[in-house]
Formats: sequence, C-alpha cells, structure tokens
Amino acid sequence: MFALQIPGIPGGPEVLVILLVLVVVFGLVGRWVYRDAKKQGSEWAWQWGVGVGVLFLFGFAPGLLGLVIYLLVVRR
Repeated sequence: MFALQIPGIPGGPEVLVILLVLVVVFGLVGRWVYRDAKKQGSEWAWQWGVGVGVLFLFGFAPGLLGLVIYLLVVRR
C-alpha cells in the first residue's frame, strides 16, 4: 500500500542502476587484469582476471587488495 520514502535516499531503480554500473566497472577491471596477465605471459591469466573481478563484487577493499597482489606478483 504505502511505501516509506525518506527524501534524499535512493529508491529501487536508482540502487539497481548503481549496482549495474559497479558490476560493469568491476568486470572491466577483471578484463584488464586478464589481458595484462596474458600479455605478461602468465599461465594463470584467466584465473587472475576472474579472481580480481569477483573480489571487487565482495567489496572495494578485497578487490583493491587482489589488484595490488596481482600487480606485485605478475608485474615484477
């Protein structure tokens, strides 16, 4: 019947759009990691790409940590 709407807090469609944009951005980061690892000659390129992308879905901090680990391990 009635929905409680607090002014200034996004509702359903806005949250969905924000989540969709974040998923696309994190997917692009994973794709960049995959392509870079492949260019560096890593045999684990697809695992790096998928792993970093999935870590970003769990949160910004885990994704950033995965990206830093990738940069330290593969791009020596």
